[in-house]
Amino acid sequence: MLAALALLAAPGCGGGKKAAPPPPASPGLEKTFERGPVKVTVRLDKKEPTLADRLKLELEVLSEASVKVTMPPAGTELSSFGVVDYTTSQPELRAEGRLRQTRTYVLEPFLSGKYEIPPLVFTFTRDGEPEHRLETEAIPIEVRSLLPEDARNLDIHDIAGPVDLPRPALPWPAILSAVLLTLGLAAGGWWWWRFRLRDQQAGPPPRPAHEIAFEALRGLVGEDLPGAGRIKEFYQRLSAILRRYIEDRFGVHAPGQTTEEFLSWQSRHAESALDHRHQALLTEFLKHCDLVKFAELQPSEAEIQKTFDACKAFILETQVQPPQGPPASPLTSTPATSDAL
Repeated sequence: MLAALALLAAPGCGGGKKAAPPPPASPGLEKTFERGPVKVTVRLDKKEPTLADRLKLELEVLSEASVKVTMPPAGTELSSFGVVDYTTSQPELRAEGRLRQTRTYVLEPFLSGKYEIPPLVFTFTRDGEPEHRLETEAIPIEVRSLLPEDARNLDIHDIAGPVDLPRPALPWPAILSAVLLTLGLAAGGWWWWRFRLRDQQAGPPPRPAHEIAFEALRGLVGEDLPGAGRIKEFYQRLSAILRRYIEDRFGVHAPGQTTEEFLSWQSRHAESALDHRHQALLTEFLKHCDLVKFAELQPSEAEIQKTFDACKAFILETQVQPPQGPPASPLTSTPATSDAL
């Protein structure tokens, strides 16, 4: 009997090849904080999510029935994430006489790297007593990239030295045939140009990338979107203008890439085109635009002005320089006012 069971359990026998088990999911995390009659539990369903995951954050509050607990404002301290959704339950009286209330967030990270759930402040009080505070600790989270390790840590090696190749002697008939073929192709090309293309006028040269970008910036400033309260639309248009400029100027298909994909490409290929200051300026600009577009960040007027100036400076400093003389700035004022140009 034991031999038969062992045979059935052996690989390749009995029920055929079994499917490989799925990789284990990232374990969650739970931390509890308590002060007086109030107990707060913070739960995360994943401690190390990937960039493709959504993260579930639950705040559970247990308190005595006579205590009034106020939760932190919904989502205000989670701006480093995209808040996809959140729900707050009604207080529920449990069997042991304590009230239970929960708030659940669905979060979405923008980039891989280190994040944290910041300290959250809960206030509570009883009738006739002063207000007390319970503050949780910051909880670090590592968001893993979807790129494989060998794609994120590329080692660039020096080019190998030249290799001498053998030079076989060519027979004279082969050399003569090659010369005649070259002359024939040259004559055919001249004939094509002389009799087929002489009447066609060459089109105008393509407009420089910076001229197209500055024209789009003038149009954007003229609409005064921040003054109309359409700040998110302003950031979307400003980001699209800079991405189009990068595509026209450097040949990078920036409009079709996510911010993470473009910054990953930039770190590996843009050394010959952008210096470190321009790379840092571009990285800060794109990340700030993403926070406004996806995390509902409400920038101040000074931050809007700073972002517009960063876009303008990047284009001015990386444009193709004319043969003589420095370029004059085509934009002289700000998008935060109606008289922006």
